[in-house]
Amino acid sequence: MENAEIEILINKWNPHFQDTSKGSWVGSVPREKYLQRLWEAMDLRHVIVLTGVRRSGKSTLMQQLIGKLIEQETEPKNALYLHLEDVLVRPYLKLGWKLLEQLHAYYLEKYNPQGKVFVFLDEIQGVSEFNRWIYSHYEKKENIKFIISGSRQSLIESEASTLLTGRTVRFDVYPFNFFEYLVTQNVQVGKGSTVEEIRDHNFSQSTAILHHLGNVLNEGGYPEIVLAQEQRNKELIASTYYRDILTRDIINPHDIRNPSEIESLGLQVLSDFTKTHTYRSLGRPQKLSVNTVKNYLNYFYKAYLFFESNHFSYKTKETQDIQKPRKIYVIDNGMRNFNVVVPRKDLGQCAENVVFLELMKNHPSVYYWRGKQEVDFVVLDTRQEAKLSLYNVSYTDEPHEREVKGLVEGLKEFKLDKGTVLTKNYFDKKVINDKTVEFVPLWAWLIVNGRVFFKGV
Repeated sequence: MENAEIEILINKWNPHFQDTSKGSWVGSVPREKYLQRLWEAMDLRHVIVLTGVRRSGKSTLMQQLIGKLIEQETEPKNALYLHLEDVLVRPYLKLGWKLLEQLHAYYLEKYNPQGKVFVFLDEIQGVSEFNRWIYSHYEKKENIKFIISGSRQSLIESEASTLLTGRTVRFDVYPFNFFEYLVTQNVQVGKGSTVEEIRDHNFSQSTAILHHLGNVLNEGGYPEIVLAQEQRNKELIASTYYRDILTRDIINPHDIRNPSEIESLGLQVLSDFTKTHTYRSLGRPQKLSVNTVKNYLNYFYKAYLFFESNHFSYKTKETQDIQKPRKIYVIDNGMRNFNVVVPRKDLGQCAENVVFLELMKNHPSVYYWRGKQEVDFVVLDTRQEAKLSLYNVSYTDEPHEREVKGLVEGLKEFKLDKGTVLTKNYFDKKVINDKTVEFVPLWAWLIVNGRVFFKGV
């Protein structure tokens, strides 16, 4: 790459070099709680790794970190941002780590930064052997801090998990959760650390909060979609996101020979999200083999688009049995609802998907269980001596009997005393067949869990 090209790119990516009032973070919606976590890690030598689905806000967080550094009196030119999926960079990705060396060397020569340098490498997964380049600087103990991001699990499973093992701290970035969404809508949520407190302190505005929850269940929490005003713009953005993920994170990197197969499978899963499937049943419409379906789904998982919930058993072999039905969830309700044609949006499924996403952020393992009836979520918290928690979702004013029966059956099976049914706005506690069933409004539960995810603020 010629120096003139590098100069153009660095100026384009780093407007704060010339004028901090034109920094790319200016005007963005602050994600204060993510920033708080990231800022605490900035003093560590470790490489900060931001992972998550494409367009979830990783780039914005990087820019906001740059803004905070400058606010804390870091010299603007000491915060270098490189956007490695820029269309002007793509022809040079074949250079691999040498591309990073060229860009960095030019930056040092041109700007001669003094003191600690912060290097932000955005969407780095397309640069082969980037880990070797970072490792070489890290091991030299240079006065440099790396913050990298990527939209595929390969970033942490292969590249960063080899030479950089033990040298990284990882942050998963998601679209807005309900707690964050309310902040964007200027809703002042009353204080409280329990569902009871949240419900009591926000009772007067519960109708308004339910309205906002309806929006989240339908449109999801992608920042750009949330902030778009026109419905057709929301649809266009969601469609573009899905196409970008398919192309950039699934079809191209995995060299899919028949893209129509995986595209059809993706739409099939989106249509039937939260339902149980086997690999065989998913492959039947297109006559795909079990192995092909398994591989295709794995690509979706690695792009953070879909997530899998297996049938729970204390026997690991049963949980991992590929013949067992599994449930598949989607990173965002809007990603699903704007990209498939459905007769009506099933708010029950949408609510279940949101609950899964919230549980996944706070717990290492989330399963389902089925006996005569079904338990939507079995949460195994290995941090608390393998404690089990059971949840069913019944997004109605009056909980469905089957959800209550399924929960009680699960409580008996696993010898637990109590479980939770998440409702639309129904709050109660009942003892049924010697088991305590807590009925909790979903909106209050989501607020409490959102605050837990952000360290209980």
